[in-house]
Parts: sequence; structure tokens; C-alpha cells
Amino acid sequence: MDGGSAPREARARVARLLWIAAYLALAGSALSLLLVGAVPRGRALAVEIAAGLGYVALALLSLQLALGARARRVVNALGLDAVLLFHRQAGLWTAAFVAGHVVLLAVAEPWYVAYLLDPSASAPHALALAVALMGLLLLVLVPRQLTRLRIPYEAWRGGHGLLAVAVVGIALWHVLTLGRSCATPAKQAAVAALVAVPAAVLVASHLLRPLMALRRPWRVAEVRRERDRVWTLVLEAVGHDGLRFRPGQSVWLTLGRSPFSPRQHPFTVASSAASPRRVELTIKELGDFTRAIGQTPVGTRAYLAGPYGAFALDLRAPRALVCIAGGIGVTPMMSMIRTLHDRGDRRPVLLVYASGAVDQIVFAQELDDLARAMDLRVVHVIESPPPGWTGGEGGLIGRELLDRHLTDRYEGAEVFVCGPEPMMNVVERALRDRAVPGGRVHAEHFVLVGSRPPGRRSMREQHVRVLSAGVALILLVAVLLVAALRAAPAGVASPH
Repeated sequence: MDGGSAPREARARVARLLWIAAYLALAGSALSLLLVGAVPRGRALAVEIAAGLGYVALALLSLQLALGARARRVVNALGLDAVLLFHRQAGLWTAAFVAGHVVLLAVAEPWYVAYLLDPSASAPHALALAVALMGLLLLVLVPRQLTRLRIPYEAWRGGHGLLAVAVVGIALWHVLTLGRSCATPAKQAAVAALVAVPAAVLVASHLLRPLMALRRPWRVAEVRRERDRVWTLVLEAVGHDGLRFRPGQSVWLTLGRSPFSPRQHPFTVASSAASPRRVELTIKELGDFTRAIGQTPVGTRAYLAGPYGAFALDLRAPRALVCIAGGIGVTPMMSMIRTLHDRGDRRPVLLVYASGAVDQIVFAQELDDLARAMDLRVVHVIESPPPGWTGGEGGLIGRELLDRHLTDRYEGAEVFVCGPEPMMNVVERALRDRAVPGGRVHAEHFVLVGSRPPGRRSMREQHVRVLSAGVALILLVAVLLVAALRAAPAGVASPH
């Protein structure tokens, strides 16, 4: 490992740990409020645990708003795919904390739960809590069935966001007006501030960011057909210096006169980072939005939010580069290769590129030209090659194929992997078996909401699931400790 890249990798690991620690601190900060001030006497341990679960659930709900807002500092430290995966897993644990809060109260104080849900006692309270519980259930379940339910992405995204804000608002109102451990103005102000911070991130994402984008518009200068159902949008900056990004990063694209449009979609930049005023997005027709991407009129106004992602080549570290791509997953690799070419970078580059058929290879001619102009070796892997084809490998990318091409020349290389989920799973396991250090393997998994393909979970998803479970366990232990400190000897519960 070169001396310059080691400190950068160490700083990146520290940044990730700091963000995780900040998340834990914010999620657990609500518990500290339970230790401030007078402690109600005579409440059962189950009630104290329920109170702690409720406070943590409110903090987790508010943090979900911030995660969904795609804060650039967080995304660029952890990776957009990791943030989205954690957001989904955190939603499950948040629902579990809410369920634990309700169930424990129902068991320990059924009269209190009956009072809260009794329309005759307080119809607004009962209706709001019922809406919040049903809304939380929808927030957790609908994304997993989005494709089966045939809900358009834009409709789901807008409805999901509005419902999440409503649930957080009702939860905050519930704690401020009915929470028996939040009776003082100081505690109420602290709880409101706890929710206000993530809410501010959400406002910045959906209001301030589009307002800033109005001053940095783009124009569709060209719509180029690459292959069947694959198009490249060429965007030119209008009146500004363009987009500064690292090769491999992505942006959110909005087409039309207004950056406030709900039709925002993420795409990886395919063009060279050396040309910030001319950004190219190569897009395959897959869903509602992309199906008509080839019919985008030249001259259409566009807006870009970003850049996003930790899946990016560090141009300051002159290591060899290995890119393993499948299908349209080659787009971030093209940005890396084009950037190295434009900078005159002579590092050795290996591209292992899987396609279903020869006529499905995107950028075929340009890759041939680049291979002659720089130290680039391209290995095409064709799943169904025609008889007599000698342009590369046949079949699928696997360990044996990688062993043939990852020669000593690429020892110590940075490895980037992007493509269909099953291919990435195979490649990541093969690299792990080859003892390639995890810090040098960069993989980005973009699985559309509700459309997970069959197969084993990726290593990234396994890590995120373990991380989210660890965070939930730490918070649960903290709840139990706080409840034990607050619990009084068994007696008559304090009145509402």
C-alpha cells in the first residue's frame, strides 16, 4: 500500500465511525431526558421500559427523516447504497421499538392504553394515534411490495415522505401532550429540539437545495442512443461552472422547469470528471421514468443534485485500477477510465465487463479506442457468445475467470464492482477468497425499492444488517439500564 493512501483510508474509516457514533448519540439522547428531574414513584419496571422505548422510537423516527433526506456529508462518507439499506433496516427496528412501547403499556397499564384509544374520551388523540400506528405500518410494509402493488415510483416517494412527516409529527405531539415523563417545559423544549434537528436536514434537502439548484440550471444538449434501450443524456451547464465530482459518483436528475418536481431519479455520472461543464448520464430503460428517456427533447431544462456517494476513484492515489462491471453497471467505470485518459494518467487499468450478448456491449468502440490510447485492458465476458467469437470470455464472471485475469500486474489495485446483484455477490466472495483487503474493494448495490432479485444477500447488505442490529441492541440495553435506574418499588401507578 502506498504511503499516501493509507492515511486517507484511515480518515475514511474514522469518518464512518464518527457518523455511526453520532447516530447512536442522537438516538439515545432522548433517554437522558428520563434521568433529569423528579422520577415518578411507584411505577412498575415494565412501564419504565415502555417509556424508554417510546422516547427512543421518537428519536429513531426523526432520524429516519434525516436519512431519507440524502444529506451529502453522510452519503459521501458511508455510500448512498449503505445509507439507503440502513434506512430500510432502521425502519424495521423503529417499528419494533414502537410495538414494544405499545405492548408493554397494554400489559402493564391496560386502562391507560384504553383511555388513549377511546374516541369517547378524546377523539382527536385516539384518531391521531390510530393514524400514526397505521401510517408506521404502511411505511414499513409498502416499500417491500412496491413492484407487486404497481405503485409508480414518484407517487410512492411523495406519499412515503408526507406519511413519514405526519407520523413523526403525531409522535412528537403524543410525547409533548400525553407523555407522563415529559411534563416540564424544559423537557418538552428538549424533546422538540431533538426532532427539530433532523427536520431541519429534511427542510434543507427539499426546500433549500432546490432553491440553490434554480441558480445552477442545466440544458439537455444531446440525446445519444448507445445500444438498444440504452441512452446517454448530455447535459451542459447554463451560466455556471458545472459539477465538480469524483469519478464514480452519482447525481439526482430532475428534468423540467422546476427543481421542486417529485420526478427526481439517481444516476451515475458516466463522463470524465475533467469536464465539469459537460455531464453525461448513460441510462437504461427500466422503469416509468427511464422508459421515455430517449424521447427527451434537446434543449430541455434540467437540474442536478449532488454529487453523491463514496463509490469513487481517488485520483491522488496512483494505484492500479480493476473495474468489474455487468450491464449498465459499467457507467461509473467509464467515468473513471475517461477521467484517467483525459488526465494522462498511465496507471494500469483492467476492465472485466459482462454483457448478455455481443450486441449489448455499451461503449464497445470507445473502449477499443481507449485501450489503444492508455494502459487499459478490456476483458469482455459474454453470457451467450456467438459461434466462433474470440473477443473475450464466454459464460459468467466467476472465481476461475478472475483468477485468470487478476495477474500480479494488478497486485494492490483498487477494485470497483458494479452490476447485477447476483454477479456482485459472486465477485465479492471471490475477492474475499483471494484475500483482497476489504478496504480496497468498493461495491455499490442499487436495488430498487421492492424489487430485490432472488439470491443471497450481498456482503454490503449483510454488514448493514449486522450494524443496524448492533445499534438496536445498544439502544435496547440503554433503555433497560435507564428503566432500572428509574424503577421504583412496586406500588400504585401514578395517575395520568
